[in-house]
Amino acid sequence: MSHLLSRTLGLALGAGLLFLVACSAKEPASPAPAEPDTSAAAVAEPAETQADHDMDAAGHEDHADDDETGGGTPHVHGIADLAISREENILFGELISPMANLGLSESDGAYTDVVTAELGGLVEIVGGECAASVPHPMTDSSSGHTDSIVHFTWTCAKPDAVTAIRFAGFEAFPVFEKVGAVYVTATEQRAGELTPAAPELSLK
Repeated sequence: MSHLLSRTLGLALGAGLLFLVACSAKEPASPAPAEPDTSAAAVAEPAETQADHDMDAAGHEDHADDDETGGGTPHVHGIADLAISREENILFGELISPMANLGLSESDGAYTDVVTAELGGLVEIVGGECAASVPHPMTDSSSGHTDSIVHFTWTCAKPDAVTAIRFAGFEAFPVFEKVGAVYVTATEQRAGELTPAAPELSLK
C-alpha cells in the first residue's frame, strides 16, 4: 500500500472517530423511565397547604390577625387610644379609634359633617390657657378594619399649668367605653385608662 493511501485511510479513520465522539457527546443516553410509585404514601391525600390552615372548621377564612392595626393596637369597638405629647408650649394629640366609636361606617371610611363638627370637643386640656387648632381627621385601613385617626394641636400660654387631659368624647359618642391615655414630655410620662366615670388623666 502506498504511503499516500495509508495516510488517506488514516485521516478517514480519524475523522470517523471524531464524528462518533461528537455524536455521543451531543446525545447522552436517556435514563430509563421511573416506575410509577403505587405505595400507600404516594396515593394518599395531598398535604395540607398553608391556605388550608387559614380556614376554620366551618370553612371560613381565619381573620385572627385582623384584630391588630398597623400600629399593633387592637381594633375593638368601644376602645380607643389617646396620646398627648408636649414640645415647649405646644401640645400634640393623636386619637386612634374604630370608626364605629364615632357612629361612622367602616366600609365607607368617611367622616360626616356632623361628626367632623364634634371632633374639636373630643379632647380637652385642663389649665394652661391652651387654644386648640382645628383637628385633622384621617383614616387607616391597613389592618383590614377602618380606624379613625384624629390629630390635635393646642398652643398654651402657660403649659406648666396644665393639670389634666380630659376625654369628652364619652358624652358626645356613648359607644366609647375606655380610652388608654398617655402624656409624654421630655422629662416625664403619665398613663391611665379613661372611662365615662373617670374621664381625666391627672398630670399633677
